[in-house]
Amino acid sequence: MNRDTIYHLPEDSEESTFCYDESRPALPLPKLEHTLKRYLESLKPFGTPEELERSKTIIEAFRTGIGAKLHAMLEEKAKNEKNWVAKWWEDYAYCTLRMPLIPYCVMAQPLMFETVGLDAVPENFLKGAAIFCWINMRFWKLVRTETLRPIASADKKIIFSSELYKRLFNTARIPGLEMDKIETYFKTEKEGECPSHLLVIYDGRIFKLNGLHENGEILSPQEFLLMLQQIQQKVDSERASHSGVPLLTNDDRTTWARNRNHLMELSEHNRYLFKEIEGAVALFSLDTNEPGNYSEVAARTLVGDLHSKWADKSAVMVCFKNGRMGCMGEHSCYDGTISISMSLYCMLTIYEEGIPDWSIPPKKLVQPVELVFDVDDNIRSEIIRMQEVADKMQNCVIVTVDQFTGYGKEYMKSKKIHPDSWVQTALLLAYYRLHGTFAPTYETAMMRQYYKGRTETCRSCSIETVNFIEAMQQHSKESSGATKAKLFRTAAYRQTELMNEARKGNGIDRHLFGLWCMAYDQGLPIPELYDDPLYSKSGGGGNFILSTSTLGFTINCGFVAPMCMDGYGCFYSMLTDNVWSIMTAYKDSEVTSCHKLVAAFHQAMEDIRSLMEAEDVSSNKL
Repeated sequence: MNRDTIYHLPEDSEESTFCYDESRPALPLPKLEHTLKRYLESLKPFGTPEELERSKTIIEAFRTGIGAKLHAMLEEKAKNEKNWVAKWWEDYAYCTLRMPLIPYCVMAQPLMFETVGLDAVPENFLKGAAIFCWINMRFWKLVRTETLRPIASADKKIIFSSELYKRLFNTARIPGLEMDKIETYFKTEKEGECPSHLLVIYDGRIFKLNGLHENGEILSPQEFLLMLQQIQQKVDSERASHSGVPLLTNDDRTTWARNRNHLMELSEHNRYLFKEIEGAVALFSLDTNEPGNYSEVAARTLVGDLHSKWADKSAVMVCFKNGRMGCMGEHSCYDGTISISMSLYCMLTIYEEGIPDWSIPPKKLVQPVELVFDVDDNIRSEIIRMQEVADKMQNCVIVTVDQFTGYGKEYMKSKKIHPDSWVQTALLLAYYRLHGTFAPTYETAMMRQYYKGRTETCRSCSIETVNFIEAMQQHSKESSGATKAKLFRTAAYRQTELMNEARKGNGIDRHLFGLWCMAYDQGLPIPELYDDPLYSKSGGGGNFILSTSTLGFTINCGFVAPMCMDGYGCFYSMLTDNVWSIMTAYKDSEVTSCHKLVAAFHQAMEDIRSLMEAEDVSSNKL
């Protein structure tokens, strides 16, 4: 794996980062009949015969009645918009949510930089942060100069949209009283000027760091380190009370919107500070926590020191006092594949270029500038209130980072089964063994091959998976090892089919979501289909018990909090001979347990391997 071949366009290349974006094909709109047929099939694992019969009646009435009317409107919308769901998805799936962004709406990732030579030691609290600043600015410049390679499939037959890279940097989610909005200050060099400064927050105090010299050259790691040392010395020596405004960003969105509006009304200076903060390239949070392992790093990256997180920022790098690191992204701005791309670039840069020579002095003394808000008694009381909220939020999400070492993608592929389908089926088996029910499961299907495409839902819990799980729970001769192996293959193959169909635009959930949005926007009554108990029981309306995603085939693995209070987040990366996973659950849930799910997953993986090996023995006998 080489950084240049993955990320850097050759100097004489006729391509540019965004050159294919406008030519991406329009997002398909499935036929209503096909979507409803797939939807009914997806209900089967979760309903009794009576419930399924009732749902079938509701679906048929929808198909011939209001659903047909809404779909016709959607077809007209799709004729005029290359991506008919994009605006709705941003507004209604993200920006109308009123919950705090942390922990409910952000992505996070523990960074394993020690695997590429950057040790997790206290000495690297600031040195690691300086390297991170330097590499972030290099990646920012790649995107700004449009010399980052356009993303393509391994065989180069599919070109993906790079549009979301424009919201990785210089972007923030601005709170609104009823709906947030995404504000980006990023521009390519062709488009014009763009802010080039970084933010650092340490113990709640906010500092602005120049990212470039006057000649456009990126500051060196040594220069970034000197600025960070100045910040640490200033904050640690003064121990002055800080304004605490970053804490307010972690509130529910409506309350934060009110407080933000009040701060802006207080002074012109505050309005200037908001532009400086929201327009900054990225935020570096210097966190005095000292997480001891990857699970703790992951949990502290997600929550940790909320004094030093500005939740609205699209890209947040968290640097811990003991030298460990993590990163966080605001999900409405971009998807996890962008975060993984960025973190892999950082790791490859450190691996290929090594650690900077810290004995080389900075070329120039560049001083950070502290950004201090004007506050009044009202804001001070709100900060005191949020301090209590922040204390209660600590450890609100349990995170388990795990490595299954029994086997990896090569073994799975040797059995002619896609590794993702293998792991998905094992997760569903593990959940059933732990909880005794079938889990409505969301797996992310990437749709960036389409114009401004993002994601679709692959509903992994199929009737074929149910048949396999039920067979695995039978210990009598009714279900032999050969039968179980065959059912596993059938379930895994079905999962591959479902994923392939979703990626073609033949999913279920975005279409049903679009029909709901059309009814809502037109002021029509919400159809009965969305009130059917099996709609939510199968995961509809954001009720998926397992929220899952494959993150590819590198060591980088990110995560989000579960969709439901009694649900799990399950995210994994499949390497040659092992599988990394991150599982999340809410601390307040009396139902879930990350540690028990991990153990059940390990057992499921081992049991499935035993089935496959028994299948080989049986085949050889024949």
